[in-house]
Amino acid sequence: MEAESTEFCADKEHAGHICELESRQEWDLIRQVTLHPTVRCENCGSLANCAGDVCMPTEIES
Repeated sequence: MEAESTEFCADKEHAGHICELESRQEWDLIRQVTLHPTVRCENCGSLANCAGDVCMPTEIES
């Protein structure tokens, strides 16, 4: 999970994505947005609760 993934993310809300939260060491927020993952980021592989939490979301099978 690298902050350089910004180049692959056109979302203006990138600052709230897991890769950016990790670069700022926002561990409590990361816990909150990863408790019940439904998507995976195609850039970094992070699992998240919703598509808005990652750069390139793809649904994961439950």
